Amino acid sequence: MNLTHKTLLLTAGILGASVVNASTAGVNLTNDKVQGDVNLDMGSFGINAGATHDKDKDVTAAHVGLNIQDSDSSGPLQIGIGVRLNVVDTNLEDDDLGRDRDKLSIAAGLGGWYRYTLQQANRVSIYGSLYYSPEVLSFSSNLNHMYTYEFRAEYMTMRNARAYIRYGNTVMVYEDDSRKEFNKGFSVGATVDF
Repeated sequence: MNLTHKTLLLTAGILGASVVNASTAGVNLTNDKVQGDVNLDMGSFGINAGATHDKDKDVTAAHVGLNIQDSDSSGPLQIGIGVRLNVVDTNLEDDDLGRDRDKLSIAAGLGGWYRYTLQQANRVSIYGSLYYSPEVLSFSSNLNHMYTYEFRAEYMTMRNARAYIRYGNTVMVYEDDSRKEFNKGFSVGATVDF
C-alpha cells in the first residue's frame, strides 16, 4: 500500500472518529430467531439499523431509524425519540384459496428508547423501547398498523460490553383483523461499544 492510500485511510479514520462518538453493535438470539442491530451515535442524534429473522414464524424484517437523543451520557437516564422505517417480509395464509403467499409490508414508526442505570449497582441497567406504526404511515395496502417493543435487563460485563436478557414482540395487524406476531419471547444477547 503506497503512502497516498495510507494517508487517505488515516484521514478517514480521524474524521470518522471525530463525528461518531460511540457506536454500538448488538445481537440476540434463541434457537429459532436472530436479531442484530447497529447504532451510530452522532452526539445529539443517532442513526440505527437492524435486521431480524424468525425461522419459526417465517418472517424476515429490517429497519433503519433516526433518533434525537440525550447527548449527556454521564447521568443514570438516557433517552432517545425518533422515527423508524420498517420493512417486513412474511408469509401469510390466504383464507380464500388456501395457499400461502409472500407479503412485503413497509411502515414508518414513531417511538423511542430509554436506559436507566441503577445508582447502587452501576453495572446493572434497564432498557426499553417502543415503536408504533399507525395506518396512516403504512405503505402496504393490507397493513392496518404495527408495533414493536422490547425490555432488557443488562449487565455491563466490561467497560464497552453489556450482556442482557431480553423480552420483546413485534405485532402486525392487517385490514381483515388478522395478526402476525414475531420475534416474541425471551432471548439472550450482547452489545459492544466501539
